[in-house]
Amino acid sequence: MPSLDKQLDNFMGNLQKLVPDTKTRAEMTKAGAKVFQKKLHQNTPRTSHSDVEYGHLQDNIVTQNTDIDGEKNGASVVGFGKKAYVARFLNDGTKKMKATHFVDVARKTAEKDVFEAQQAVYNQKIKGDK
Repeated sequence: MPSLDKQLDNFMGNLQKLVPDTKTRAEMTKAGAKVFQKKLHQNTPRTSHSDVEYGHLQDNIVTQNTDIDGEKNGASVVGFGKKAYVARFLNDGTKKMKATHFVDVARKTAEKDVFEAQQAVYNQKIKGDK
């Protein structure tokens, strides 16, 4: 039987094979971001008002495969771009407008689907499932 040191080294080597690298994490979070973007689009209220400059809030949902600062560290971001302040007012409400919590609802209802999309990429890249 191998020594404890040898067993622990072997265990750590096997464990590190299961931890995704930055490129794989980026692919995983990108897949999850696409799923969340669709769910957010479905839940975002659409007004009858036509904004010529920016369009509807629902049409301004953007995804980037970096963190909020633009750093490539495996994170992905989904948001409203230049119309984020409008989305915040609608989601959180103001003293004159009741909150709709559409972002919170989208986040909660998309949780399982986002996880499954990320897990599918993980299984394909790390475990080699097809």
